[in-house]
Amino acid sequence: MASVRILNIAVTILFGCLVAHDASSAPPAGKGKPEKTSEPTAGEPAVDQLIRPDVNYDAIRRIAVDQHYTGYKALPPGIAKNLARGKPLPPGIAKKAPRAEFVRQLPTYSDYEWKRCGTDLVLVQVATQVVAEVLANIFQ
Repeated sequence: MASVRILNIAVTILFGCLVAHDASSAPPAGKGKPEKTSEPTAGEPAVDQLIRPDVNYDAIRRIAVDQHYTGYKALPPGIAKNLARGKPLPPGIAKKAPRAEFVRQLPTYSDYEWKRCGTDLVLVQVATQVVAEVLANIFQ
């Protein structure tokens, strides 16, 4: 009889611990880390709202080679992987305006500008600095 009583007490304690753990595992509403969403933050456009530039990689690469606008060093791998369509330009990235004679031969889009980031040509939305297109290794 004593062993049944001990078993009942043990089960009650175990059940109480499980209930207490469940109650404490979730933070109260409005507290804790926010859940990640795929929606853009304020001021950042959704990826499907960015333009899709009509560019020919080979033609643009040929322009860079013809103008001797090559030979630049690539971005470090950690920064390069953050340079993607729909993401803001990484902070601290060495971004330069390409030469005017080079840009004149590229298609233009209102509210967007071309930037050179290492060996890549990047089309960026001016207001938000969100990347619309990355043409990798144009200036290699």
